[in-house]
Amino acid sequence: MIRSAGALILSLLLLLVPSVSGAVLYIDINAPGGKRMPISLPDFVVTGGDAALARDLPGVIGGDLAMTSLFDVIPRQAYLERIGPEHFLARPLSFPDWKMIGAEAVVIGKVEVQGDQMTVEMRLYDATLGNMMAGKKFSGPVRRFRKMAHEFSNEVLYAFTGVRGIFDTEIAFSARPKKGRGKEIYVIGLDGRELRQVTDNRSFNLFPRWSPDAKLLAYTSYRTGVPQIYMRDLAGGTDRLVVRHGNSKSPGSFSPSGDSLYATLSVGGNSDIYRVSLTGSAVRKVVGGWGIEVSPSVSSDGKRVAFVSDRSGSPQIYVKDIGSSGERRVSQAGSYSTSPSWSPAGDLIAFTSLEKGRYAIYTVRPDGSDQRLVISDDGSCIDPSFSPDGRYLVYTLQKRGYSELKIGSVDGRWQRGLFRGLQAVGSPSWSPRQ
Repeated sequence: MIRSAGALILSLLLLLVPSVSGAVLYIDINAPGGKRMPISLPDFVVTGGDAALARDLPGVIGGDLAMTSLFDVIPRQAYLERIGPEHFLARPLSFPDWKMIGAEAVVIGKVEVQGDQMTVEMRLYDATLGNMMAGKKFSGPVRRFRKMAHEFSNEVLYAFTGVRGIFDTEIAFSARPKKGRGKEIYVIGLDGRELRQVTDNRSFNLFPRWSPDAKLLAYTSYRTGVPQIYMRDLAGGTDRLVVRHGNSKSPGSFSPSGDSLYATLSVGGNSDIYRVSLTGSAVRKVVGGWGIEVSPSVSSDGKRVAFVSDRSGSPQIYVKDIGSSGERRVSQAGSYSTSPSWSPAGDLIAFTSLEKGRYAIYTVRPDGSDQRLVISDDGSCIDPSFSPDGRYLVYTLQKRGYSELKIGSVDGRWQRGLFRGLQAVGSPSWSPRQ
């Protein structure tokens, strides 16, 4: 999550009893189609401030959990018990009442507001065993209430699956502003809220790429008339030019250590892939040849790079073991394949391919095996980017005169809209966990 001056201060005070040392596995996250966990999210107790927080906070948590397809949120009209301040003192929940309506888990919360600051205490209970599974206390500006809710959604998912959540991650993308020309870089939350414009130079700004610590965004800008790669410090709001070698340039991905950027540079009229040091002036060619090599995506262990080359006559996806001469084509889906994105575990590469006049998204193993069509629509699906847990892809859906960001599961079982409202939306990039 992006930090800025005066941003949210999270106290993250752990309220778990000492005997609870780790996650209790109730849900197998890798078993699609299994039983969903019924969970209740009653209104939070609010002291001072906006009374709407009573429903806004549990509403955010409910939306997060629904995205996983692992939880069913029980409608609040079915609830038999009303949560009050006494439940955060000595009074236990009436677990038989929650079990009567089918709930196996209950989340309660208490909000204290003073001016523009708030403290939120949230607790997760197992309604069957009657014990508290997780509890956290957050403090910060009222305007960051969604951040607090997302953080607790991560706690709920971990408590039931042992898997860290991604609800507080964000998506960077480029789009045409409502007033003006060109394209700017934007960032939006995983729930499609809290849209922020990152650049504002009335030029073309493209291909945002996150650093491993999510504090920086590399992107291409035409602000000087020629494409250059800039690095935006998201906390300070400052830019710096990071690549001076070559002509036209575009970023591909950061090295896992964050000290280098894999980028496409045009030198002498030919586009090849280079590793550019961000702490010095070192520039090293990684992939070259007579064809055009673009769009590098580096594996999480830093040992392999996926890229696009037209050496076979049309753009296709290749993989190279960095430091060796061996390169292999892995895409066999269609006549035109591009935009590789490496999964965090390193076991899959997602990419876009053209077949029968329409672009769709495929995945393939790094050795070229097990190629699968995972996302298609009544328009073109392009530019996939993996989530930090490897379970989802963000991508752009394009139709004539229309585009939007969408999220789909890697197994192809579902897709949902993330954001619409700007034109020429493209190049989404999913932030790392924080």
